[in-house]
Amino acid sequence: MLLLSGCGADTGEPTTTTMVAPTTTSVPATTTTTLATSTSAAADTTTSTLPEETGLVVYFLLEDVEDDAGGPFLVPVYRDLSPGSVPATAALEALAAGPTDDEREGTPSISSAVPEETSVLGVEVKDAVARVNLSEEFDDGGGSFSMIARLAQVVYTVTRFDSVEQVEFLIEGEPVTVFSSEGIELSGPQDRAEFYDLLPPIFVDSPAWGEPVTSPIQVHGLSNVFEAVSQVMLTDDDGLTLFEETVMATCGTGCWGDWQIEVPYEIDREQFGALIVWEYSAKDGSRINVREYPIQLR
Repeated sequence: MLLLSGCGADTGEPTTTTMVAPTTTSVPATTTTTLATSTSAAADTTTSTLPEETGLVVYFLLEDVEDDAGGPFLVPVYRDLSPGSVPATAALEALAAGPTDDEREGTPSISSAVPEETSVLGVEVKDAVARVNLSEEFDDGGGSFSMIARLAQVVYTVTRFDSVEQVEFLIEGEPVTVFSSEGIELSGPQDRAEFYDLLPPIFVDSPAWGEPVTSPIQVHGLSNVFEAVSQVMLTDDDGLTLFEETVMATCGTGCWGDWQIEVPYEIDREQFGALIVWEYSAKDGSRINVREYPIQLR
């Protein structure tokens, strides 16, 4: 199991967030993709293709604008996908390409620990395990956080597909048991739970940053907050509230719990809105652990 030093708790009032609306093309509202399982032992890449006009979700790192909040933390980010692409390979190539200039320069800033020189050499999926073969550039650089973060980015990106539960890493075709000069031990295939320390206290897994949605939005994620209670709000492009509700996770106060909520809305035109989550401080009632995601309201 991989362990990271604990991330600091969020405190204080949120800082104003300035988000640049992503540029995307017309796509369906959902980006959940089933990846066909490869049955050939010799296969180097998956062979299934995505239907036309669909999208992918990759996982980058989002800076936190609150003081003493820890991070950066993982954030799902929407990407358009060309028809006919191999989904797992396309997702990893989009991950290696990194955030756009607008995403890097926004407030909060989106970044990536995956070196842009990384090449995807192959992906094979069998029995819910994806064997991801990456070029030697993937372990370039240094620092334990950077190395663990890039592993987490790959694991979360590939396990976004319904048919993948774990990821086995290969570098230049060789299975990785000890990753990088940091000596990070990988004891078998990795799953999402190995990297919970890279999640914000309230983690929105869907919809992704910049994703096109239609009403009602199926919002879900994980949280580790006091008494498992957090808040979900949707606002329009003028900042007016379209929806606000309390949501309860399956676990809280020291453990990670799943949560989900259906968010309906009514608008008279397509626009960018904001999905905002937070919890109220038990100390003073202020909003803490605030995360805000731009989404395309269709």
